[in-house]
Amino acid sequence: MEEFQSKAFEVDGEIEPDDNEPLTGEEYLKRVRWQANRCPSVVVATNIDYSKLKIKSPSKNYFTLPPSITKCNKEFLPTEKWEKEFLNHFSEFRQKLKYIKENNNNKEIKIQLPHINDKRYWYIFCFGNDNKLNEEEEEESIDEEDEEEIIYEKDEEGEESFDEDTDESENINEGINQYESDRKIINHSNNNNNNNNNNNNNKNNQIKSNKPTIELLCKLDHVLTVKLVNYHIEWLEKREFTQERSYWLYMLLSKLEKPIDSDTCSNLRSCLRRLALFRSKLNSLNDPNLPSINILFTIIAKYFEQLEPSDTLAI
Repeated sequence: MEEFQSKAFEVDGEIEPDDNEPLTGEEYLKRVRWQANRCPSVVVATNIDYSKLKIKSPSKNYFTLPPSITKCNKEFLPTEKWEKEFLNHFSEFRQKLKYIKENNNNKEIKIQLPHINDKRYWYIFCFGNDNKLNEEEEEESIDEEDEEEIIYEKDEEGEESFDEDTDESENINEGINQYESDRKIINHSNNNNNNNNNNNNNKNNQIKSNKPTIELLCKLDHVLTVKLVNYHIEWLEKREFTQERSYWLYMLLSKLEKPIDSDTCSNLRSCLRRLALFRSKLNSLNDPNLPSINILFTIIAKYFEQLEPSDTLAI
């Protein structure tokens, strides 16, 4: 077994200390070894006089437990057989995405993406500017903006960059909505001075949403993927569940690499609780959102292992 430092010499055995001073260095080391072997791993102080301290008593509330997962009827939960088959399919899909990305690095991808920290324009990029952020998020995004004006330009060619791998990704939308040509989104200070022309500006500056196609996913690195996953989870916390949001989350989770950092783990667990809440409010097994909720829940809970064993899902 390798050690941090090699021993200078061997010391065999140990000696119980007594009232006499050790006569040699070796005897001293044997006494130290005897004491070290009898020290407990954890020591708790007892009989503390708290009157001499600033605190009155030790706190037992070191952290606040997160809320438990909302339960639902057992009929709304997927079966174990379905979960196993789906996770196999999901794992294969992730491998296909990885293969496509590795074999298309040399191809030019003509998509202009917002800055990684520009949460407001990422929201517009994903969902369009018809579905606006609330006022608090808008103010937060304004503080993060470094530029006064952001111009979205449409790709003149607008062609799909993947020819060889089209068959592997038929279940994914091949096209992507490019940015509106010559569209400008003026900073909020200018918009506030033109309140009378808001209706006309909204028509002229309308930007369509984009879909998470393979072309787009191949342009995302790990850092940007993690950032977008956290963005979408945060947006889902403040809004209702939609198919568009579930599609974005599914594709981003397909791109998210393991292992995941602690902050993303925490956000994924928050997303689990949010999805469970959505599922508990469903009234019918034919609800179109139920399959999407179960898919995302299974990915986060089982594939990324963010569900605690003690959590009970059914009523």
